Amino acid sequence: MDSRDFLKEQFHVLRREIEARQSRLFWTVMIGLLGMPTITYLAKDADTLAWLAIPFLMIVIIVLFLAEQNAMMRAGRFIREKIEGHENLGPGWECWLESRSEFRLMERNFIGCFITIFFLYYFLAVGMAIYRLWGEVALDPSGHYRYWFYGACVAYAIGALWAVLNLIHHWRFTVSTSADLPVSGRRDD
Repeated sequence: MDSRDFLKEQFHVLRREIEARQSRLFWTVMIGLLGMPTITYLAKDADTLAWLAIPFLMIVIIVLFLAEQNAMMRAGRFIREKIEGHENLGPGWECWLESRSEFRLMERNFIGCFITIFFLYYFLAVGMAIYRLWGEVALDPSGHYRYWFYGACVAYAIGALWAVLNLIHHWRFTVSTSADLPVSGRRDD
């Protein structure tokens, strides 16, 4: 296999991987947008301790989202740097996308919306879980729910801090395949 065929095969494999990841991203977003409200509604009569898991399900969804988005962008970056950057080829799709920041505007908007919705759902789920726990604490102030309440508050705060720091760190990698872009994703040209 000569180098041109090898590059062509790599390109096709990576494009198929990107398509598969886009499909998984779609289903991750659908589960987050439609599944979490459904789970919350179905849990309305559940035991108080079952409510503690709902905010953690939101964190799992954001982890899945970031993993798929980062892997997809890594594949695009490899295409741009290693395949399109090959000496025998001119600029390709990924280079063209990175040539001007407005071409990546949709990715930034999509991810920004998903992050906003994630935090809305996360804090709503945290609020509902804490409210349920607080009701149990009010019924029996010296009971074991008091410890669950404090533990849940700490765990949810750690989860929120982790999510914020992780999203800040991964923002750049989820909206660009270029290593030379500033954190905002905009070029100075």
